[in-house]
Amino acid sequence: MKPRGVWLAAALMSVITAGCGTGPAVSQQPTHPGSGTPAAVPGVSRTPATVYVHYYLWWTVQHWNDKLGPAYPYSTAPLPGSIDAQGCNPSVSYSGAQIVDVPSEGLYDQTQGVTFERHVQLASQAGIKGFLADWQGTGSTTQGPNSSGYNSRFDLMVKTVDAYNSAHGSSFSLGLAYASFGDYARPASQVIADLQYFVSRYGSDPAFRNGYSPKPIVMWLNSRKYSPQAIQAISHAVEPYVYLLGDETAASWPNDGRYLDGTSYYWSTQDPWNNSRAGSAVSELANLVHADGKQWFAPFIAGYNKQLMGGTCVERRGTQTLTELWQLNSATRPDGWFGISWNEFVENTYLEPSKRYGSKYLDALSALIKKGS
Repeated sequence: MKPRGVWLAAALMSVITAGCGTGPAVSQQPTHPGSGTPAAVPGVSRTPATVYVHYYLWWTVQHWNDKLGPAYPYSTAPLPGSIDAQGCNPSVSYSGAQIVDVPSEGLYDQTQGVTFERHVQLASQAGIKGFLADWQGTGSTTQGPNSSGYNSRFDLMVKTVDAYNSAHGSSFSLGLAYASFGDYARPASQVIADLQYFVSRYGSDPAFRNGYSPKPIVMWLNSRKYSPQAIQAISHAVEPYVYLLGDETAASWPNDGRYLDGTSYYWSTQDPWNNSRAGSAVSELANLVHADGKQWFAPFIAGYNKQLMGGTCVERRGTQTLTELWQLNSATRPDGWFGISWNEFVENTYLEPSKRYGSKYLDALSALIKKGS
């Protein structure tokens, strides 16, 4: 896989050194149907929804060990704990465990391409358009695919998607979910270096083709938590080369929207049962984004549970939470959907087949995708 060439690096560096200025112009309009999609007409088939799902790249042998603890019987890989009927109030069965479920396929290793191949096949068969691969680079201007474990796994995932699409005549897609890992004061120069590396190595890779822009999708996770100066500088450096989507709210979009091509909202705790603003908070954001002529990508979850780590729980209620949020967020007329998540087991938002649930959630999502929005 070759870089796009010297011209791209030079162009990016010229933008970086230019400093901050006015916000970038909106990118070329996407080919995907926009926010004016009409309501369904009885008897008329609806187009399947375009869904990407957040996908985490940290599941190595060591990471499973960190999350399951030394007492877990890895050779048999049983359920590591229990939860109640609604998906809350977890209890672990092995000292040191931080999760209560594991994948149906076992404790997979993302340093192996066959892992990505299985997941791409499962997702593609369910009608999912692509994964938003969670990644952060080293921040170095000289980084490469072997500079870190994350870089290596990300590179392997891209190669696997390309090979899968070539072998199956399919068009499964990747987007980048650029991670902050809680460091919102990270120097803008390091974020720019990461995204410069991403564009140089992957900007023209067919795995990143999408129906929204000729540029690769990049969702900047927690964008709203960076300083205004950092948002402006990073956008000026990379927005000409990526379809830059934020992670914004109705409160932050008026300030940050000028630097973005659109947004989603990584709302992993959206609770339709106990939060009276679960719908209005999303619709207010969607209305602001569409009023600016930009693209809105609605989130959805099947549930959330971080109680073992001191957090909260959003009940799964079987598949009711998934279907309720799909219906609720459909009212925002999304240009696409960004689901949370394929494989986040610590926060229990995972949709992939698991030992506890089987394929229940992937099957339910597949039905929603086919139904459309």
